[in-house]
Amino acid sequence: MKVLNSKIFDLVNKFLFVIQSGLNNIRLNSFLLSNIDFFIVLSIISIYIVSIFASNNTTAIFAFIMPLLAVLKVLMTKGEKLELEINNFYLLIYLFICLITNFTSSMPVQSFYGFSKTLLYFAFYFAMCQFLKNNKRCIVLILLVISILITGESIIGILQNTAGVANIATWQDTSYVNPENVLTRVYGTLKPYNPNLFGGWLIACIPALIGMSSLYFYKKQFIPAFILFVSFLISALCIFYTGCRGAYIALFAIILCLIAVLIQINKRCRAIAAAITVFGISFVLLHQSILQRLMSIFIMRGDSSTSFRMNVYNSAIQMFQDNPVFGIGVGNKVFREIYGLYMLSGFDALSCYSVFLEMAVESGIFSLIAFLMFLGSIFISGIKKYIYSSDRAEKIILFTALTSILAVMVHGLVDTIYFRPQIQFVFWTMAAILTVLTREEKSE
Repeated sequence: MKVLNSKIFDLVNKFLFVIQSGLNNIRLNSFLLSNIDFFIVLSIISIYIVSIFASNNTTAIFAFIMPLLAVLKVLMTKGEKLELEINNFYLLIYLFICLITNFTSSMPVQSFYGFSKTLLYFAFYFAMCQFLKNNKRCIVLILLVISILITGESIIGILQNTAGVANIATWQDTSYVNPENVLTRVYGTLKPYNPNLFGGWLIACIPALIGMSSLYFYKKQFIPAFILFVSFLISALCIFYTGCRGAYIALFAIILCLIAVLIQINKRCRAIAAAITVFGISFVLLHQSILQRLMSIFIMRGDSSTSFRMNVYNSAIQMFQDNPVFGIGVGNKVFREIYGLYMLSGFDALSCYSVFLEMAVESGIFSLIAFLMFLGSIFISGIKKYIYSSDRAEKIILFTALTSILAVMVHGLVDTIYFRPQIQFVFWTMAAILTVLTREEKSE
């Protein structure tokens, strides 16, 4: 990832150096500031923990602390510099277009509210980039924490399936399903309780289990490696129990990536890839409730849930056609109000049920292009780094981040759970890891 030359950033960094020289003594004499890296890591971990059981407002409070600590560190630590990678340049363009959208929207107050949430996520991401570039050793710790949390949530999901919890939040069409094969959709502890949200969060986190298990196997630490591998199997099972078909597709994408990597290593890894394939296919075929839920993807209008989404897609496309440049405004508050003018059925919709369509509708075609350029930039840089790196541990972490982002975007083709804070924080963590690990020299 190339770091851009900027005279503006050079001037800012010279100004920062003056501030840092004056405040450095304060940092050295303060317990908080002299141990600020520890508190930043603690705040990051707190965000992940709080987001899985607390309300969005509570999570937002914790999410605000981490960027604030990162700013304090930049102001008070000699040698800290602000730099702009090429992918983050595209992200700033996206943010700027969203800002303009607030002023062109017919509902500016609601749009600014949605924009404020976007700002918080981006502040978290940029703070993560700033922190991790000088603290790469913390990446493994962060991935391990995510692995522990997804293991706990997956066990809760399995227990919910065993107990047969009542269906909530989202429906499944059971008119064509044998009552004995109706799937119990689990939702974990994430709020608001929603199987699709839970499935999306599991999808974002499960690559961490694959990565950490592989890393421990590489280091010949077989006990934690085996435990994490079992956790991966439990989490994969829990994803099926969510009944979230978008998560099913994303899980298949993750497994395909894993198999593609394994078959290129050695004969033993090829055997593992074959075993994963056979086990996965056999598991789905032997569980009728999961198989029927999976096959419902392909009946299109024959499934009421799918039919509803297709109606939403048609309406959203019309909304985009009427507001192609700057969109209708940022956030689901704006969408819900405007959607009422376009909806084809009597059912309200919270969003477009597609991340990319949602971006185009909310802030126009140019914001979507900017975001796609950001994604393309980190994917290309990550894949290049993976191919040419001779460090096996680094390759494992790169694979983890790449598959997590890919899985969220694949799921995002048919759902918008990406905009939920639980998934946003994991997504931007993985994006920051990719950005940091693929940094190169400055360029014009």
